[in-house]
Amino acid sequence: MKFLTTLKLGWKILRLNLHLVSGIVLAYFYLRNGIHQQATASAHFIKWNRGICNIFHAKITSHGKMQTEPTLYVMNHVSWFDIPVLACQQPLHFLSKADIKNWPLIGWLANRAGTLFIQRGRHGAAQKSLEEITSCLQSGGSVVIFPEGTTTDGKSVKKFHGRLLQAAIEAQVKIQPITLKYPHQLGVNPNVPYIDDMTFMDSLLGLIRANPLEVELHFLSPIDIHLDHTSETTNKQLAELSHNAIAKQLAHK
Repeated sequence: MKFLTTLKLGWKILRLNLHLVSGIVLAYFYLRNGIHQQATASAHFIKWNRGICNIFHAKITSHGKMQTEPTLYVMNHVSWFDIPVLACQQPLHFLSKADIKNWPLIGWLANRAGTLFIQRGRHGAAQKSLEEITSCLQSGGSVVIFPEGTTTDGKSVKKFHGRLLQAAIEAQVKIQPITLKYPHQLGVNPNVPYIDDMTFMDSLLGLIRANPLEVELHFLSPIDIHLDHTSETTNKQLAELSHNAIAKQLAHK
């Protein structure tokens, strides 16, 4: 059994490496002017992320309708695998920690794909990210942020940090909450969460064990930033509304 698991891990790593190479080729030739500005680049972006999901035999089920106009998406965060799951739906820009930008090849690929990076803990980092997200939304792109600021076990939603939701107000776009689930007979598939002191290799092993790998995306009702025309909408209000909507759907069986 251990030999079989090791063999599967080796095969997955090989396929991921080959897929990464194909992504580098894709990024070099097609992702030059933004994924939301060219139909060809967008199609390749979606197809490449779908390929990652196929490597792990992920069965993705969508509920509700995803916005097609520039939107700020907020979603609960369970694993790095959340990103290709959502990115195979339509061209999106993700906000990620700045460390990833320095990863060999992966950082370059993420940068070419339009990932926005935040240097958490550094003075002025949140303001810089807010400006970059706002600019991306105003130029016609859609951005995904994980307001919890960390991954969780998928059973509940942590407090949302609302500062970056100000971008929706600045850019005058809607916010759409998304609830992500990895359903399992135990409630949440225990092999998926990328938490605590897990390494990337631990995560790969978990995803291999997560068979079948069921994924649910619930696209919830968009939130209009003009909630109350008698007073100014705040990012705190938007964070609370988004959090409550996602938590309610997560608790729903």
